[in-house]
Amino acid sequence: MELGRGFVGRAGELDLLRGRLDEARAGRGGLVLVVGEPGIGKTSLARELTRHAGQAGVPAGWGRASDDQGSPPYWIFRQLARSLGRRFPIGGADGSPEARFTAFETFADELRAAAASHGLLAVLDDLQWADAASLALLVHLARDLDRMPVLVVVTYRDTETTGREALTAALAALAREPVLTRIRLAGLSEAEVAAQIGTGVPPEFAKLVSRRSGGNPFFVTELARLAGTAGEALPDGVADTVRARLARLSEPCRRLVATAAVLGGELDPAALADVTGSPVADVLAGLDEATEAGIVTARGFKHDLIRESAATGLPTVARLTAHARMAAWLERRDPSRTPAIAHHWLESLPVGDAARAARWAERAGDQALAELAWERAAQLYRRALDAAPASAACRARLRRREGIARLRGGEIERGSRALEAAAAAAREAGDPAALGEVALAVEGLSDPWGSFNGGKIAQEALAQLPPGHDSLRARLLALYAGEAGFLGGGEAEAASAEALAIAERLGDPDVLRSALRARQMVRSDPGGVHERLALARRMVALGEAADDADAMQWGRLWRFDALLMLGRLGEAEHELTAVRQLAGRLRRPLARWHLLRSTATIAIARGRFGEAVEALQQSFALVADEAHMSLRGVPITVLATIAGLTGRAELVTPAMYRVFAEHAPPFVGLMHAGWLLLAGDRAGACELYRRASVGEPVPVPATLPVAATAVELAAEFGPPAAVESAAAILRPHAGLFVTGGAGSIVVTGSVRRYLGLAAASAGRLGEAVRELKLAVAANDEAGTPPYAALARFDLAKVLARRDRPGDAAEALGLAASVSATAARLGMAPLRRATEALTASLRGDTPGPLTRREREVAAHVADGLTNKQIAALLHISERTAESHVQHILTKLGFTNRAQIATWVTAGR
Repeated sequence: MELGRGFVGRAGELDLLRGRLDEARAGRGGLVLVVGEPGIGKTSLARELTRHAGQAGVPAGWGRASDDQGSPPYWIFRQLARSLGRRFPIGGADGSPEARFTAFETFADELRAAAASHGLLAVLDDLQWADAASLALLVHLARDLDRMPVLVVVTYRDTETTGREALTAALAALAREPVLTRIRLAGLSEAEVAAQIGTGVPPEFAKLVSRRSGGNPFFVTELARLAGTAGEALPDGVADTVRARLARLSEPCRRLVATAAVLGGELDPAALADVTGSPVADVLAGLDEATEAGIVTARGFKHDLIRESAATGLPTVARLTAHARMAAWLERRDPSRTPAIAHHWLESLPVGDAARAARWAERAGDQALAELAWERAAQLYRRALDAAPASAACRARLRRREGIARLRGGEIERGSRALEAAAAAAREAGDPAALGEVALAVEGLSDPWGSFNGGKIAQEALAQLPPGHDSLRARLLALYAGEAGFLGGGEAEAASAEALAIAERLGDPDVLRSALRARQMVRSDPGGVHERLALARRMVALGEAADDADAMQWGRLWRFDALLMLGRLGEAEHELTAVRQLAGRLRRPLARWHLLRSTATIAIARGRFGEAVEALQQSFALVADEAHMSLRGVPITVLATIAGLTGRAELVTPAMYRVFAEHAPPFVGLMHAGWLLLAGDRAGACELYRRASVGEPVPVPATLPVAATAVELAAEFGPPAAVESAAAILRPHAGLFVTGGAGSIVVTGSVRRYLGLAAASAGRLGEAVRELKLAVAANDEAGTPPYAALARFDLAKVLARRDRPGDAAEALGLAASVSATAARLGMAPLRRATEALTASLRGDTPGPLTRREREVAAHVADGLTNKQIAALLHISERTAESHVQHILTKLGFTNRAQIATWVTAGR
């Protein structure tokens, strides 16, 4: 659209972009996707906006993706940074997800600095060719643009998204961001086509060009070029237009242009001379001819569509040979261009040297891994394996690196499969050290319930590892111990102690950190709470000595968990100050996720449910795109707990429950039944409890929460033996609070409350009263008002049931206190249950029920459906339904769960 009459058309689109730029200058940044077919004018529109930005004093930077697979990762952002005179921060790093997050944030800071004075326009052109790492960086930036004075304009071809999984995923993620605006460009109108062609052209010709080009500005220009060609009709197809121009070149020039196009558009005369076997003078002459014909410029091909069409003119063998010669030339002239050399060798196959292709692909994969371009690294390692036959040792190495790259990129299943293959290759090679390295690659990500986990592989490697690998042995012992300890493995205690002893002897901080982590997991049972405090102190000290914020944060989190279990909530809450500071320093998503889940844990215990919901929703957003379900499952679990306490069922959608249930281990079904019972849905809880299976083994850190939930459910639904079995687990830890021993997410009050429930279920009412009074006192002292209120409610029910002199009056007093607390905290299910209990104690039950209605109500409380009640009482289902409706009306209730709560309170 750059013609004699200037920029043609697109007035509405340009006005919209100018408005978004003004908003960005005011501090409200945004992202605009300019979408359309090749040649439709996306880049021209962005250039016109850049010209406007320059007139307004707004700096502008450009980055352009390349379809040359030899370009380095983040190429589009490297160009952007260079055009702005800023540094691009991604280089060699530890390769972790946290390192990539830190690098992404550092680049965001660079953009903020560039925009500090007058705002900033950043144009990213041809996004359809961007590598996956660049797309991940774009998504990261988009999530913070509303707080940056930066407008990002992205162009891409919507005709080239098929088969580009990374692009499709990135576009889907961007679509969820409120900063996004989308502009889809259509063809120019007939009048605009005439304006682009210019004066002196008959209207009939302008009309023909408009029809043949579809208003595509690039093809308007190309067709207009043919207007003066004597005797040559305009092509019907727009692609034929480009081919017609190429056909005018001499045969040597066409071959030279086609070779350059195949090699990625490089117009280095020396390289082209070597690849084509022509003298440099002939190459220069050919490039001059192509320049005069408007095919190329000093910077490269005049348009991507010209290069793409030119590339089709080179036969297959010539194309493969050209890649091989280009790879060899780069090896000699510039071996630092690893990605490009790897690309050309790989593209030369099967004509080229397969061994060199594999070798350079592995080097390029290592470079991509160091540059945090995990997606590119995984692809390159895989292509290195496919390029040439490899030994078992080589396969083990490449598959392990591929697995690491995929895991870091969130591809858990594909990464696990790659590591399984790596382990098999290491076994074939008879290399226990390589097998051990595979085990360490899955550290913290393996599935203890599945067939593949690091602990099992570590144990296998340890059995074969020869002397002289002390550091590796210590880390493998720690890995095995930690994972075995999670599920209560019998040898975990001895293995973790040995790993810790080796680490202390070696004095290696990295090995010691691994050993401390393993020991902390092994001692995540209730009996290990005091040792975990000591381990936390050691981890913090280790971090402080090395100024290692990661180690310090883990130590603080371990201390937080242990203090919660000891009921020292005030001290635990104080730890969050340090955790918050360390999360700010680390600037990693996982660090912030742990801060948010810990914040929610304290907030729930204190009864600050709104604060907890906000923290949980933020934590869920942090990991919404992560493949690992354990991270997403935590906020779902805790939101379900809040829903149970408050009756806010909308906090957890059926879809969230369903996704979580599909991935969660077996014991979570029991926990789900507990949440429903808490919410007052006795029928739903009963149904799920009957179907749920705790399974074996239950994770050691979940010992207290699972046993406490089992007591509540078995006390309601039986059998008595299940109550006693769960209570026996709790009884040695009566002085503790119910929470997880590692990664605490909810504190549900004193263990004594559940011992009181168990005693009441067995008819030991005196013991139940004593335990529940101790629970009330413990919860009050710790400052957990929701669970203090629940303990008071349970105590009131037991007193009403025991019915000694004074018990009824005490129960009424407790009920009044509970009702006030429930109203203040927003615990609607507890408040309804307390009101029903109060009415029963006073004998002023609303709307007296008939004998038959009381009988039906009892069956409703037992979780029976109308059909089941009808069959049991020998009445029609419709009659049973009528009885239920009458009961609801008389009692002023709206659902069956309230009937169940009312009946239970009166029992």
